[in-house]
Amino acid sequence: MRLPRPNNYLVANFVLWTLTYVIVTARMLAEPIPHAGDMALRRLGMAVFGFLACLVIGRLLSAIAEQPMWRRIVAAVAMSVVGGFAYSILNYAVFYLVNPLWKVEPLSPISAAFTASMFFWTFISWCALYFAIRYEEELKEKNLRLVASQALAMDAQNRMLRYQINPHFLFNTLNALSSLILAKENERAERVVLSLSSFLRHTLEKELPDKAPLSDEIEAQRQYLLIEQARFEDRLNYVENIPAELRDALAPSLILQPLVENAVKYGVARSNAPVTIEITATADAGRLRLTVSDDGGDGAGSQAPPKLGLGLENVRRRLDLIYGRAAELTVGPRRPNGFLASVEIPLERA
Repeated sequence: MRLPRPNNYLVANFVLWTLTYVIVTARMLAEPIPHAGDMALRRLGMAVFGFLACLVIGRLLSAIAEQPMWRRIVAAVAMSVVGGFAYSILNYAVFYLVNPLWKVEPLSPISAAFTASMFFWTFISWCALYFAIRYEEELKEKNLRLVASQALAMDAQNRMLRYQINPHFLFNTLNALSSLILAKENERAERVVLSLSSFLRHTLEKELPDKAPLSDEIEAQRQYLLIEQARFEDRLNYVENIPAELRDALAPSLILQPLVENAVKYGVARSNAPVTIEITATADAGRLRLTVSDDGGDGAGSQAPPKLGLGLENVRRRLDLIYGRAAELTVGPRRPNGFLASVEIPLERA
């Protein structure tokens, strides 16, 4: 039976106040004083208060976790000051107002500030522990996402080889080559062979990077569409709208392949009229948008898949693992006709 994983924040908080209680009590017991046992019991109550106060501070820090670091540090210092003074005042009440063990002078501002300054460091230590634990957890989550993303990228490559570069695709390509050779269109046949070679070389790389420059991704799709143009001839047109300043932007490797294949399968293959596939890249406010659209169909989305297929679902999963909520996949009919799929991710440079 597997035991549940302990809460790191609760453990750190408990250890902090246990050590504080043990150290202060040991220092008092080093020199025998009257009512030592009663004082130790009251000090235990103060340690419980400190533990609960740190729980509240942790919740408040968690609520502002998305704020800039400097604001979180200021908040931690402010809450530690408030916690120190609250501890000082309650400590005076517990020891000298409620069933006092001996008579003392009223709590002065200087005495309160002195006690507060001592326990300020205890509360600020807790805040430092909180930040350290949170950073460790975020780092672990990031590493897990990275590993999962790399595994899924490799899986996407394998799926592309199984479902997109399959015997049927190769048969159609070779059949198109045969037709071109018989028609003695040697120059066109040579372009198809070179495109097929370039495409296979790109997709069969052993160490496919997690992210690649947009120029590499576009080149792979260009080679793929050159091959498809050999099959569909004048029925397939390709338009590329990639600004020069975005060619070094980073995008997940092969992220456009399922979108382009989807446009060929549902836009070109199911239409008897010429269809134009367009790949567009735009950037705004630190965001990169990649769009693959076609003008096939009748304007009612009849050429669009009824739901996310294997390829588009794979794109959605990869985006979620790499970027979390910072990425978005949008698919749907294009007006006046056709289909559109776009990927929006944070803008990063190579």
